[in-house]
This record gives sequence, structure tokens and C-alpha cells, in this order.
Amino acid sequence: MGRVGKFGSITTRMLVILAVAFLLMVMMVYWVIDTQAKPRISEMTSETVVETGNEVINSIMVSINHVDGMAKATSAVAGGLPKTAESYQNTVGNLMQQTDQRIVGGGVWFDPNMYQDGVERQSFVWSRDANGKMQPTERYNSNTATPNAYYRDWWYIPAMYASHDHCVWSRAYIDPVSNNPMMTCAKALYNSQNQAFDGVVSFNLLLDNLDDAMQKWQDKVGGYMFLVDLDNRFLTFPDKSTVTTVTENNPQGEMMTASQLAEKQVSFAPIAASLEGVNSQLIDAAKQKDEGRYNLAARSILSTTNMNRISENESNLLSALLLLNVDQAFNLVNSHLVDTIDIGNDFILNEPATAFVFKMPFTYWKMVVVKPNSDLMGVANTLSDQLVRAMLFGFLPILLLTAWAFRRYFTDPLKNMAGSVSRMGKLIEQKQYQKLGEHKLPNSSVSEIQLISDKTNRLIDRVVENEGALAEINVHLEQQVANRTKDLEHALHELKTSQVQLVRSEKMATLGQMVAGVAHEVNTPLGYVRSNMELIGGNLTRFDELMTHTEALLIALNAPSTSQDDKNKLIAETLNCCDEIKEDEVSDDLAHLISDSLYGVDQIAELVVSLRDFSRIDESKIKNVDINDCIASSLTMARNNLKTLNVTTDLAELPAVQCNPSQINQVLLNLFNNAAQAMRQDTKGELKVVTCLDNEAGDNVLISVTDNGSGIEDAVLARIFEPFFTTKKAGEGTGLGLAICSQIIEQHGGDISVHSVIGRGTTFTIRLPIEVYVAPTHKKKTSKALFA
Repeated sequence: MGRVGKFGSITTRMLVILAVAFLLMVMMVYWVIDTQAKPRISEMTSETVVETGNEVINSIMVSINHVDGMAKATSAVAGGLPKTAESYQNTVGNLMQQTDQRIVGGGVWFDPNMYQDGVERQSFVWSRDANGKMQPTERYNSNTATPNAYYRDWWYIPAMYASHDHCVWSRAYIDPVSNNPMMTCAKALYNSQNQAFDGVVSFNLLLDNLDDAMQKWQDKVGGYMFLVDLDNRFLTFPDKSTVTTVTENNPQGEMMTASQLAEKQVSFAPIAASLEGVNSQLIDAAKQKDEGRYNLAARSILSTTNMNRISENESNLLSALLLLNVDQAFNLVNSHLVDTIDIGNDFILNEPATAFVFKMPFTYWKMVVVKPNSDLMGVANTLSDQLVRAMLFGFLPILLLTAWAFRRYFTDPLKNMAGSVSRMGKLIEQKQYQKLGEHKLPNSSVSEIQLISDKTNRLIDRVVENEGALAEINVHLEQQVANRTKDLEHALHELKTSQVQLVRSEKMATLGQMVAGVAHEVNTPLGYVRSNMELIGGNLTRFDELMTHTEALLIALNAPSTSQDDKNKLIAETLNCCDEIKEDEVSDDLAHLISDSLYGVDQIAELVVSLRDFSRIDESKIKNVDINDCIASSLTMARNNLKTLNVTTDLAELPAVQCNPSQINQVLLNLFNNAAQAMRQDTKGELKVVTCLDNEAGDNVLISVTDNGSGIEDAVLARIFEPFFTTKKAGEGTGLGLAICSQIIEQHGGDISVHSVIGRGTTFTIRLPIEVYVAPTHKKKTSKALFA
């Protein structure tokens, strides 16, 4: 039995399961918080921001409404006063002295010739000195001190065209004394007798307390807040230097617009676009109400203002405000939120944030609250952390209690049971069955474990009772196994004997075919050698006749008694015989006959050498062999069977292969003979033998034998290497040729494959390793048996 790992304990596994269940529960809690709680808490937090923003707007509107009411009262009082300097200085002067410190200036400004005929400028104006006390000033009545007339200034003209009973608030600018942002409330002054336009009443409101107010509310809400005026010019900002710019008209400096800041800070662009959208809605609403009056007021304000000190956009906004404020009412109930914007990375907070845009009635100031998303999610994150912490602290005691109870009532009894089973296992291995009764499983208070103990103990009793019978049966079975093993060994020996006999039979059949072919090949050159010898024998009689005439001539020449006539006659006969031999070209015929006979003898010698190379009787062991030589000798041996075929070879230069050449020759001869037998009668037979190296590995030799015979059907192709399978008629084949070929190639560590197309031919491919051949007796894995 293998050794149990650290997590093999049931207690450990149970604790792991509980821990996983707890983790799943925590993940579910996180999922609920992320998908349900966080969006709702974010929404609630946003609602809190909106409520706070409305509260800020209402608090500012109280101050704005106070100044607006003071301007209304001053306009009413000034419209009914006698047009004397004393009356205005006493009445309006006393009123200006009683204003709070945030009112830093103001007064009554008469239109030309409305105070007195021929008087172009007449104003009763007060401003605070360096000590904060209101002092009258005459500088605006002097052409020298103020070359540009006040009645064409950018804060005066809009009040003249106002058709409502409220202040017209100017854009924010910098107070030259306090260097703080300031705005002017301008209210039209009408003559109480004829209701004619006499001029404008103004109050200059210092906005220094707005920064403190914004900081107070900012500490409460979080993030940061700022105010912009009607033209989206900043009134407040966390860092005033960021939004302050010096212009030609205001060398003391003025606040820039939101669009100007967006050009410097790209992340501020969504807020600037939203603020511009609010103004666009204001202009669209004015055009929808009375486009004619709107266009007239816009052109008039723009054309009558000194030196283009008011822009076309500001003129359009003031015209819309003048037209729409007629219907405005001071309302502290309605929400002033107009837009909510997602900011990817706020340039002040340096993190993702959400901007809330609020609109202020009458002035159309806008307030923007920028709150980081981390604050919106802070409550949800804190809630989830506290919840998980509480779950963890509650889970640990439960986990420990469960581990103790599980170990006490389940794990320990199981360990005791496992110890008893282990001891019984050792007794069974030692075949000491009678001692099993001494190691029965103990009783347990757990019903399930007790049930296992009872069943196991009953099984032990049965084992002890049947031990004797089992021992007897075991002896009988062992005897039967021994007898069966002996029978199987005898059958295996007979099967191997039969296999050897069948292999020899197939070899003899192949050898018979080879001997018949060789005999035919030898008989042909032997026949014409015999014929040439007979012709040579006939020609040699002519030379015997010449020898007879020559010997008679020699005897006559040596005998003194021979007459000269007899000598001449013998000489003539000898010469005549020589001439006849020359005329019949007997010598040339003999040379040709001898040459042909030698050629026939060479053919016989070649067959003998090829037969010797094919059989390799002296080279039956494993050696390095040139496969191309094996192919050449095998083709020679099969030449009689291949004489009707067009045989072509494409033999590459190959390295020597470690193999048994006699066996390889047997395989090749079998494939060549099969190819010859597979040829169709209506087609000129072709046989092509190709050798090459394996391109993929380069350590194998490939031999392909291709014919253009009738091909092999798929059903036959699947069984072609099976022993005793043949498609030939009875008595024509044993069905062992290709089976033996396959076995030989496998014993050489290679393989043989076949590809065939009906009507086109068949290709056998042999793969032989170059240097990895291992003899069958030494191979760790035996080759496939010839008979399955």
C-alpha cells in the first residue's frame, strides 16, 4: 500500500472542505456587495452629495436674495427722491454706510441728461477705503479720471435692458483694493413720476467669503467644490492661481473661464463641456420664449458697450437671463442638480471621480462638486471588510469545534479500526488464518462504525471456519495450474516446431522457383555453347585433312626415292587444301565460335556468382551490406520470371546496412516474384525498384518495389501479411511468403508497408535501420510472432 500524504486524513479533508465552503461564502458576500450593495451605496452617497449641493446653493441664494432685495429697495427710494445732490448723499449715503463689509461699493448712476439737462455724467457712488469705511467718490463723473463713460460699461448696459425686477449680476472680476473676486449687482432706476428710465443702482459684492464657505462645505462633502458665474468664469477654486489670468481690460487680474482651464487641463474638459451645455440650454429656452426680443437685446448690449468689453457669448447669456428671469421665483425646495459627469482621472485628485453640476436661479451661477469614486465606494468597502472580518472571527471557533468533534467521534475510531485491519492483513499474508479471531475490530459508539465492525467481525469468523477448505482447494488448484502449464508448454513447443517447418517449406518453395529459373537461365547459354562446340569439331576436320596433306608432303620431301612429279603433286594438293580453308574462312568461324562459347560460359559463371551472392552461404551472419548489391543479385535470380517485364531501377548511393544478406535477398526475391505474378495480360508489365535515405531522420534506408499490375483490394490489403492468407489457387501458394517477409524485416528493426490502387498497381516500401539492428535473440522486445 502506498504512503498516505498530508491530506490523506479525513479530518484534514473535512477542514479543507469547510474552509472552501467558507471561502465560497466570502466570495458570494463580495459578489453581492459588488453587484448589489456598492451600486446602491454609491447611489445613496450621490444623493447625499446632491442634498448637500442643494443646501449650498440655497445658502448662497439667501445672500444673493438679500443683495437683490436691497437693490430693489434702493431703486424704489432713489426713483422718488428729488434730483438734488443733498437728497441722494443723505439717503443713499446713509444706506451705504449701513451695509455689511461684503458690500464694498455701489451707488446711483444716472443716464445722460436724466439728472439734469446737459449733464452727461452724474453719479453718487461710494466705496470702502483701506480702513473699510464707505467714502463717496466723484471720479466716475470726471472725463479725465474715467475716459470711458460708465453708462456704456459692461455691467451698466444689461441692467438698462432688463425687463424684470431683479438684479443683473455681472461676471466676476478682481477687486483692486482687496484683490479678491467681486461681482456687481445692477438694478434699473425708474422715475417714480413717469416711470422713465433714469439710470442704474449698483452694489459691489465682495466674494471673499465664498472661498471660506466652499471650504466649509468641501470639508463636509469631501473632494473639492467650486463656483462659476453666468459666463462659466470661476468665482472660487481650491487653487486660485490655477484659474486667475491677467487681461488687457483687467490688469489687476480676473478669473478665467472653464473652457480656458479645459485647454490647459484635458481631464477638466468633460466638466467644461457640461457647463457650456447648461448655458446652451439657457439660450435655447430664451429663443423658444421670444427669439425676437432675445436677438434685439443681445445686439443692443453688444453694440452699446464700451470698447467691446463684453463678449458676444456673454451678451447672448445676459439677454437670455434678462428674458427668462421674469418667470423666476426664489425656491428652496426644488433640486438644482443639472448633470452628473464621470471623470477618468481628475487633475486635482489624481484619481477617478464623479462631478455633480448644480445651477443657481436668477444668476445662473453654477456650482460643481467633484467627489472621488473611492469616497463613493468607501462605505461599501468598509462594510464588506467588517462583514468578512466578523464572518472570519465567527468561523474559526466553529472550525476548531468541528475538527475536535470529528476527530473524537470519527477519526480516532477509524484509526483504531485501521490498526486492527493492518494486523489482520499481516496474518493473512502469513496464512495464519486461525489467529484472525484474536484481532477482531473493537466496538464503537458511532453507529456507522459499529456496523462496519460487526460486518467485518462476521467475515473474520467465516474466514476462520473456511480456512481448512480453502487450503485444500488451493492445493488442488495449484496442481491443476501445474498440469495446465505443462500442457501449454508442450503445445507451444509443437507450435514452434510447426512454425519452423512451415518457414522451411516456404523457403523451399521459393528456392524451387529460384532453381527452376536458374536452370532455365543456365540451359540457354549451355545449349549454344554445345552447338558451337559441334561446329568447332566440324571445322577441326578440315585442319586434320590439311595436317594429313602436310605430313605426306614432308615424307615425300625427305624420301630420296620420291620423284619430282610426286612431290609437285603433293605440294599442289596441300596448297589446294590451304586455299579451300582460306576460302571457307574456317579460321574466322572458329574464332567467332570460340568467342561465343566463352560468352556463354561467362553467362553461366555470372549466374553461379549471383547464385552464390544470393544464397550467401558463407555470409549468413550479420554484416555490413550494400542494399543495392542485394537488389542486383535478387533481380538476376528472378530474371526468368521478370523476362516479360520492363525492369527499371533508381538506386541512390547508400551507406552500408547491418543485416543478414541471405534473409534480405529472400524478401526481395519474394516481392519481385509476386510483382511478376500480379501483372495483367493486357498491359506491358513494369517493375521499378527505388532506394533512398529517409529524409525525415536520415538514419533509415527505404526500398520501394512498384509494379503496374492489377492492384490489391482493400479487404485483401488488410490481411496481406497474415500467415496462410493467399489469393492464389490451391496448390499454388502457401500464404506464408509475405508473412515471412514481414517477420524478417521486423527482426531487423524495420517495417514493411504496402499501398495499392486497383487497376494501377502496388508499391511495397521497406524501411531498414542503418546501424540499430539487434539480433532477435538479444532483443528485449521480441518481434511479432509469425502465427497469432
